[in-house]
Amino acid sequence: MHLDCDVRRLFQMMGTMWWREKRGFVTLEHEDKPWTLHVSHFSWMSIMFPANLLGLMILLLPQVLLGRQGGSADPGSRPPSWYKPGLSQSLQTALLSRLGLQAWPDLRHSTTIPQYLLDLYRFHSRQRHLLDTRRFRYPTQHIQGANTIRSFHHLGVAGSFQISFNVSSIPRDEHVTAAELRLLRGVTSCGPAPRRVSLFVSGGSWNPGPTLLESRHLVQTGDSDTWESFGLGSHLFDWMQSQVGHLTFMLEVTPTDCALHPGPLGAGRPGEHLRLRRSPGQNERNWAQERPLLVTYSHDGRGQLLAPPAGQREKWLSMQAARKRRKGGQGRERERKRKGKRNTREKERRVKRQGGRAARLDRLARARCRRHPLYVDFDDVGWNKWIVAPSGYQAYFCLGECRFPLTDHMNSSSHAMVQTLVNSVNSAVPRTCCVPTALSPIAMLYLDQHDHVVLKNYQDMVVEGCGCR
Repeated sequence: MHLDCDVRRLFQMMGTMWWREKRGFVTLEHEDKPWTLHVSHFSWMSIMFPANLLGLMILLLPQVLLGRQGGSADPGSRPPSWYKPGLSQSLQTALLSRLGLQAWPDLRHSTTIPQYLLDLYRFHSRQRHLLDTRRFRYPTQHIQGANTIRSFHHLGVAGSFQISFNVSSIPRDEHVTAAELRLLRGVTSCGPAPRRVSLFVSGGSWNPGPTLLESRHLVQTGDSDTWESFGLGSHLFDWMQSQVGHLTFMLEVTPTDCALHPGPLGAGRPGEHLRLRRSPGQNERNWAQERPLLVTYSHDGRGQLLAPPAGQREKWLSMQAARKRRKGGQGRERERKRKGKRNTREKERRVKRQGGRAARLDRLARARCRRHPLYVDFDDVGWNKWIVAPSGYQAYFCLGECRFPLTDHMNSSSHAMVQTLVNSVNSAVPRTCCVPTALSPIAMLYLDQHDHVVLKNYQDMVVEGCGCR
């Protein structure tokens, strides 16, 4: 069986493994431990990857075969005989649908990532040591029932004190469960005197005249800037989807003990404390982190929630803690490899002393169905330009033999045990397969085709356990 070198390059790119052809056998090498599979019983598609990752690998295969790594393909090169142009389009469409995108992001200019979205990603990725706990508040009330968070910066029309957002990019099959309008509240010269702030949604053909959404008192309690959040009902987006896709808000402040007249809020006025417009002389980068932000919380009907229900929370937390322990050990990977090599050499010497039977048992034990590392680096596949975080993740894959008898740690079903037993006496019945038995999601922070920042929970991206089924 001949494996093209570009196919090997694909697997090098997708993880810490590679393929080698040797005398009619195909050998998979990983961490200096080879497994040998006879060609007549081998199909590379039988190695079990998470469905999302497998779609990614298949989609990238034609590009690797054509040599498209950071450049254009050779005009004289041709795709392999099995590759059909329609296949690439179908796979691309399927993968885009998985990601909730209609097209690959075409990033023509730099996009500023809101600190709030980055903090939410860090919170869900167990990177809470990177959070500024004095300023970050987890949106417990808003995030319930959501697996997607989207952010929108206001359009900033010159000379207008209105706050307008274009939310037409929210997919129609996505149900908005909650939203919040976030405004930066700065330190004022008026002192701690309370102010009444009223939030209105501007009228449209569906709602003539401004409608009051909320009115509250704001009191300055510190000497640093903070963010003020106004909760918005999901009914606003039901209205919006039947209109032009814009939401426009107005704010009115009524001070009590300050020389500031009631009226709409803007920027650059003495005593003002809610930032709606860019200050004179303020650079674009700083203003991008301070401008009004609309955040929507929604669910597309697929996948797990960002915040699991109370009944699943303990299981979710234990799974996250286990993953954190695995990540924490990656810094000591080199030392473990050195020890592993020493242990392997000692084991080989012991096996030689004990004879051929011990060597055979050792090979069988190493070839048993189990989980193996597979790190996916988004930089290697050219997706780091629109995937903000993570830069990559440990996906893992399942590989190994399911021989009789099946042990308890193989997570086998009763049917798998019966099938394996029958296979041991009748080779016409196939063996059971080594497949993922437990999968977990990962949170991804990325830019969509409209340059909006999205935080989404993608299901079945990490193999947590393998078994014979």
